[in-house]
Amino acid sequence: MRAIGWAGVVVVAGAMGLSASLAQAADVYTDPSYAKAEAADRQWTLTLGGYVLAQPEWAGSDDYEFGFRPLISISRADQLSRFTSFNDNPSIALFDTGVFEAGVVGKLNWKRDASSSNALTGLKDIDYAFEVGGYAQWYPADWLRLRGELRYGFGGFDGLVGDIALDAIYFSEPLGGITLSAGPRMTLASSGYIDTYYGITAPESVLATALGNPLAPYKAGGGIYSVGFGGQITKRFTQNITGSIFAEYEYLLDDAADSPLVVQNGDRNQFQAGVSLSYTFFLGFD
Repeated sequence: MRAIGWAGVVVVAGAMGLSASLAQAADVYTDPSYAKAEAADRQWTLTLGGYVLAQPEWAGSDDYEFGFRPLISISRADQLSRFTSFNDNPSIALFDTGVFEAGVVGKLNWKRDASSSNALTGLKDIDYAFEVGGYAQWYPADWLRLRGELRYGFGGFDGLVGDIALDAIYFSEPLGGITLSAGPRMTLASSGYIDTYYGITAPESVLATALGNPLAPYKAGGGIYSVGFGGQITKRFTQNITGSIFAEYEYLLDDAADSPLVVQNGDRNQFQAGVSLSYTFFLGFD
């Protein structure tokens, strides 16, 4: 595995710097119970909604499209004030102390249709992939959350994917009770994931070249997939309705970044940005 390039170092350094700035801002944080329970009611809730976002057309692409991502969570009413991020995949907590939480998590990867982009000409289609696994998150302070997910994928690819995210959180009463958050991210993946989306087999290379898309054969291995930085602004409008604005930057590394698919037809700099809206249903039982 190659060392992280200078751009990757800058991303991580900048992310850590902004997280530190938010940490200093948290000295004026007026609601230290934000990341803990705020309601006495222990009934279960179901939150449904979605994210509408601009995202790369395919993993590693330099062209963008509008997409939709569902937002689903099940929790108790006294956890509604707990921080959530765009990076959090649908999950159910099985263990929760208020400071440390762990449970099961899932994710759906959209299919990749080679006919959808000239950059993919000659490559095989990749089917939908389902990822299931576990997550854990820890609040070392009321204003700081560390979350990790480890998921196994099957369907479109077979392999492991792990995400690590650190978010500094600032609740601003003067700005109408909005919540500001930001921090660094890192994703690691096995060869089963990276080679599926960034590898090029010999037959694919021959066909792609014949069709005017000259891509050399390439075998991708596992390792650090990307580093990045993200942030969001969240507002709870009513007890039931919550909205957010978010943006995420991802810098591809190592075998993913070195793929001819990215070098010739894409970009190792990946962006996502959009808005979300969700509605919480109170289910009425403990």
